[in-house]
Amino acid sequence: MHNLRYHARMGHAYFFAGEREEGIRQAIFYAENEMGLRGAGNPDILIERHGLFTVDDARRIAAKAELVPMRGDKKIFVIATNRLFHEAQNAMLKLFEEPPAETTLVLVIPSEGNLLYTLRSRLQPLPHGKGGKRMEEPLVEEFIAGGSAAREKVIAKILDEAKSDDDEEKQEARAEALRFARGLTRAAHAAWEKEKGPDSRDGLQAFLHDLDRLIPILNDRAAPLKPILEHILIIAPKKLN
Repeated sequence: MHNLRYHARMGHAYFFAGEREEGIRQAIFYAENEMGLRGAGNPDILIERHGLFTVDDARRIAAKAELVPMRGDKKIFVIATNRLFHEAQNAMLKLFEEPPAETTLVLVIPSEGNLLYTLRSRLQPLPHGKGGKRMEEPLVEEFIAGGSAAREKVIAKILDEAKSDDDEEKQEARAEALRFARGLTRAAHAAWEKEKGPDSRDGLQAFLHDLDRLIPILNDRAAPLKPILEHILIIAPKKLN
């Protein structure tokens, strides 16, 4: 009876774009509060951390994902990586299109733009609470809703904070710039999915490609914020919601 029940239900596949350890925390929170997988050291909460995710890693994980839960009738498998080759993404297409029954897969990556469209189309954003909508950073919401003057003020606010003589405040401004860029990535992708006009979709796609290139640069503590944020201001589409 257990095996019949196990194979009767479908698995799920999600992604989280952002800082690696935060993504892992969010996935564990989801496992505990939405899936009921509680308990420290629960063997049905599997987590793998990778610097670079390769084709060999993809093949090994596909085999590991087939293992049945040990304590109950479901498990979660979190794959967190800083980089993943296109070949590795292609090797995971079948796994994420049809996850093993009773298995929830979560892919944690720095930016949504890191994903090939073929893989991204098979993933849903990791839910945030029961039916909850993920709230963006206030500056992201302000930028999306504002006109050119309001958007300039958002960029100026981040840059002003980055001028602080306090190193901790400077680094917080850099972290804020990174959260801002990631929030714009999520907003742009959501707008792209809703948009029907080919010209608008192309513009949003170009914006996503630029953000994909800029976000890794923002991770560098020495990268200049001013030209990066001013470039985002110039290229951001007028409609991002």
